[in-house]
Amino acid sequence: MVYGVPIITLRKIAANYFPDKEIADILWKEDNRELKIISTLTQDPDSFEDANQWVDEINNLELAEQATMNLFCKLPDAIRLAKNWVQSDKLYVKNCGFLLYTRLFSQNIPINGEDTVIYFDSVNEALNSESLLLQNTALTSLKRLGRQSVLHAKEILSQFSTNPFYDDLKFEFDFFFQI
Repeated sequence: MVYGVPIITLRKIAANYFPDKEIADILWKEDNRELKIISTLTQDPDSFEDANQWVDEINNLELAEQATMNLFCKLPDAIRLAKNWVQSDKLYVKNCGFLLYTRLFSQNIPINGEDTVIYFDSVNEALNSESLLLQNTALTSLKRLGRQSVLHAKEILSQFSTNPFYDDLKFEFDFFFQI
């Protein structure tokens, strides 16, 4: 069920409440766009333990974006969740993983070691998929990672030099770093 209440209005409603796990959980269980979004705004990130359950229940892009921006990126284990989610076979779980990486990279949170390999493999898989949604979210996360430093940008261009999205990436990084 969707009432069409604007996000700004939902944010104003949620601002009247302190973070409360019980209320947020009750709101999330309702099959209603507005209540689900308010639940992401009122959930307490420090006591939230149901991220994997919630992400499994996401079935549209707006809710994926709102849950990621309002809640998932604030979780202490957000980088681990992103890594696990981009490896999922479920479209919206994988999408949330890339959205979460995008948010984390925008906050200059790095990835290292094996996580980088997993991330690049997942991006490559998404860019070669038939899903425009996954292509877009993976490409956006890759661009945000590349914006962290010229070294990241060069590594990405090297990794994806034969990919059809190379020119898009090159344009992005040339804008920021004149590579």
